[in-house]
Amino acid sequence: MGPSPRQQSIPDRLQPTAHPVPERAESDRLVTSAAVRLGRLLYGSVLGVMAVNGLQNADAQAEYAEAKGVPAPWFATVYAHLLLLAGAVGITLWRWPRAAASTVALFFVGVTPVIHDFWSIDDAEQAQQEQLAFLKNVGLLGAALVFLELARRSE
Repeated sequence: MGPSPRQQSIPDRLQPTAHPVPERAESDRLVTSAAVRLGRLLYGSVLGVMAVNGLQNADAQAEYAEAKGVPAPWFATVYAHLLLLAGAVGITLWRWPRAAASTVALFFVGVTPVIHDFWSIDDAEQAQQEQLAFLKNVGLLGAALVFLELARRSE
């Protein structure tokens, strides 16, 4: 029998309780569950559509990026959307999932604050549209981070 709470030193009582990391088999079951597979398919599909749309409209996207001050806007636009497409395919098929989720997260971290800088726009309607796009991207970034953790646990 261990010491009572009064007998423990203060630092011992303040130690966080360790939460066991699931074993690989449990992580594998989670990653291959129907809900997670469907989530990967839906998430990857949305990212894939965004990437293909960005590549199909690269010239217009590059003009917008140039207006936002992005250096080498056409190259940056194409590269960013290829990165997003690779991540979308990787997450959907769960191939190189850590790299795939990292590329998606990198896309959103790099693009979101530069392209959807709603705080610097004077027109209220345009600022609101950019804020919605910003928040959508933040949500998609959050999902990428969840998939990154799932990938880490399944490796």
